[in-house]
Amino acid sequence: MKILHISDKSDEGAQPGSESLVFRGHTYAAVITGDQLSYDYHHYFPERAMSSWLDTPNGSVCQISKEKGIEGIALDLECDVYDVEFQPSTYFGLSSTNRRGNMFNGYCLLPECTDSSASVFDREYVTNAYNDFNEKPIAQFEGYLGCGVWFDGYYVASLISDGLIIAIDSDFNMVWKRKFLNKDIGCTVSKLFQYSSITIARLGQLPGTDIKSQIISLDTKTGNTVWNIDLPFYVNHCILIGDRLYLSSALDWNWCVVSADTGDIILQGKVTLPEVHNRIGWLWADSGYLFLDYHSESLHVMDGNTGELIQDVALPDEFSLSSYPEVKDDYIYFRLGTSGEICEFNAYGGVMILSREELRQGPPWTIEVEDKGDISYQAIVDGKTEYYEINASYEELGDVLRFGQIEIKLVAQRYAYNHWGNLDDNWRTRINKKFDGRIVLNIDKAKLRNPDEAKFDLMVELFNKHFEKKFRAPANKKKPLTLIWKYI
Repeated sequence: MKILHISDKSDEGAQPGSESLVFRGHTYAAVITGDQLSYDYHHYFPERAMSSWLDTPNGSVCQISKEKGIEGIALDLECDVYDVEFQPSTYFGLSSTNRRGNMFNGYCLLPECTDSSASVFDREYVTNAYNDFNEKPIAQFEGYLGCGVWFDGYYVASLISDGLIIAIDSDFNMVWKRKFLNKDIGCTVSKLFQYSSITIARLGQLPGTDIKSQIISLDTKTGNTVWNIDLPFYVNHCILIGDRLYLSSALDWNWCVVSADTGDIILQGKVTLPEVHNRIGWLWADSGYLFLDYHSESLHVMDGNTGELIQDVALPDEFSLSSYPEVKDDYIYFRLGTSGEICEFNAYGGVMILSREELRQGPPWTIEVEDKGDISYQAIVDGKTEYYEINASYEELGDVLRFGQIEIKLVAQRYAYNHWGNLDDNWRTRINKKFDGRIVLNIDKAKLRNPDEAKFDLMVELFNKHFEKKFRAPANKKKPLTLIWKYI
């Protein structure tokens, strides 16, 4: 297995149909195809916030923020709409919008608050159906429409606020609805899957019983129950792969594999973790193996037929598993977050790549971490205070940008005051009380083959804008961090 360093672990998603993954860096995009990384300097608008790709009657589009920003989150921002060629486009009639919802039959189903002045817990919602946001909605449903699945002329969806699963036809007529008493944190139905002619839902705890989760299968056309199972543990993670459901419980440490045809439990087990508050993550399967995110620190690999442990693949100390994997073109990609000295999930990330060919060769599996190359940082004494210099020496512009930004984030998170980086137990011992907030990125000009001063300038502009809001110098708690770059 190979681990590549990524300056932002959130995957923007490649263009629809692509076998690549695209990760946002500030002023560049990192594109991973197979087990190789390349750079894109002209697409994806990496210095801005970009939504995932959205379906419309005119094809796939994305929404990209008007303002440059380091945060990388397009939700609630005013965004322009672009097509797969990154040309201006429209999203249900709007060329600029912050609206997005579920698409059904060429319409956008969008939950909207009817009383924005109420508290978050007291707000009421309706879901409107639009074919053009410039016009009035053509249909309306009471409640907050959550996840949904489309099948053979029907749209089956959860209404979060009312504990309902409903089915509507292409004319927005209610075909059937089912009411459930299950309680969950904030919602009753949190996940729907379509399998053959049935819809499978994960329901939460049933009050007054020992049932902590239910899995129910409904006939998509009638809403009648096909099968259901009651579980004594709470299901945090649920995914359908082929004809099987893979379930795991974060704090109960249970996992099981369920037949999507019958609801029978095919395999089940429980792991033991060192501390009571430790969690397990996603259970999933590929190539005859079961994989379990074990305490975010290792990958628990089991035999897919027996559930017996084959190998615990330990992650390097600097990384942790952060979400379920993605499979593209015979490669399995695990998104990684930071670990060790800092718990800030946005400091930097990684991608662990496992090919199916490597799986077929069998254990033992080992991890090779990408060498960061010639980059380092050090504290420089300046009278009674200190500042940090980062020295980067690379031939490729993308390497300067990628590893330079990772080191900038590390210095800021590790040695300065900031909201997220001060959440771990050791932050008081990490903070450099002499740090005056200055960070200098020194770039080896003689070695760099394709310099681009404009990208370095923009990178500095974005970081300083971010530092102004989020970071303060320990030597002067009112002073934000500042970044400059220079050639050496």
